[in-house]
Amino acid sequence: MNFARLASRVAVGGVATALATAGMVGATSTSASAAPVSSPYTCTTPFGPVSATISVDIALLPPTAPAGFPVAAGLFSFKSNLTVPDSTATALAGFGITGAKSDDFGTAFGDTVAKAPVVWNGPPTSSGGNSTFAGAGANNAFVLPKAGSYTVAMPKTFTMLATNSSGATVVTAPCTTTAPATIGNLTLTKQKATVKAKAAPKSSAKGTVVTVKGKVTNEFVKTGGPEATGKVIVKDGKKKVGTGKLKNGKFLVKVKGLAVGSHSLTVSYKGDDYTDKGVSKPMTVTVTKS
Repeated sequence: MNFARLASRVAVGGVATALATAGMVGATSTSASAAPVSSPYTCTTPFGPVSATISVDIALLPPTAPAGFPVAAGLFSFKSNLTVPDSTATALAGFGITGAKSDDFGTAFGDTVAKAPVVWNGPPTSSGGNSTFAGAGANNAFVLPKAGSYTVAMPKTFTMLATNSSGATVVTAPCTTTAPATIGNLTLTKQKATVKAKAAPKSSAKGTVVTVKGKVTNEFVKTGGPEATGKVIVKDGKKKVGTGKLKNGKFLVKVKGLAVGSHSLTVSYKGDDYTDKGVSKPMTVTVTKS
């Protein structure tokens, strides 16, 4: 897989830069591929169940990546074969079926399925009593799921669209398998959090409410990843003096009851499924008697 060619597809919106930063360049900078994997499927057609084997040949996945990383469309292209018994291929040809496609075929990360439409074209090649339709596909844009370790596998279900020589759909057939093949394993780590906060007023009389507001961002929110969510805690030194929730990545906390004197306030972010913990720079607030 040629990275220069693929990078040109994902340059819009700064995604290419984010890709390099995420450490996923290794997945596209080499032509190395994992061994092709295949799964048996049973497709339900108006003519009865059809047994088919689907294989995919895709570039090696990186061992780690950031949770919530926005993957650009077309980044992972792959070759695929659709194999059926010769007798099935002959029967399908009798109905004018010369190929197939699937718009919801994809790769499963746990319960998350990243769609990767694929087209299998005819005429098939016959060998050993089976007919094989060669094809290819590429991923739609998707966002990697929350932090954790995942087995990356072929889909448990997808919809097969059998097509004629003009590309029109002749038969729609849901396909299922009880044994989706494993493509690889991937560990997703939380993104770094940046916490920015301001306190106002910086100097006030005792009894004045101090407003602490700001924003929590992660590494890929600007390129389509999920915003940080969850709670923040305002501390005066080690003492908790206020709490708040993020809304659209922003927070506003009103701090009451600060004693006379100088205070060093910080905002601690507790993290979420995609974003790690973080803390703001200290903010000095002075409270006077009057």
